[in-house]
Amino acid sequence: MQLMPSTAKGLGVTDSFDAEQNVMAGTRFLKDMLNRYGGNVDSALAAYNWGPGNVDRHAESLPRETRDYLVKVKRYYRDYSV
Repeated sequence: MQLMPSTAKGLGVTDSFDAEQNVMAGTRFLKDMLNRYGGNVDSALAAYNWGPGNVDRHAESLPRETRDYLVKVKRYYRDYSV
């Protein structure tokens, strides 16, 4: 998982290089984003990548990096789902 230092700290991560702390916090953050956006996967993933404040203010103009991230993550999900 990739967490900004302030996000990691807010989620209780004391060592970002500890795989268990990192994964648990990252999945908790994604769950929080899914709840925040009413289960809208695109909005939750965009917020995970670009930050929820940015999505709240500029959802209609996601940067290319975030749009590409959505495509990539959803493709992985499709390809690896049983």
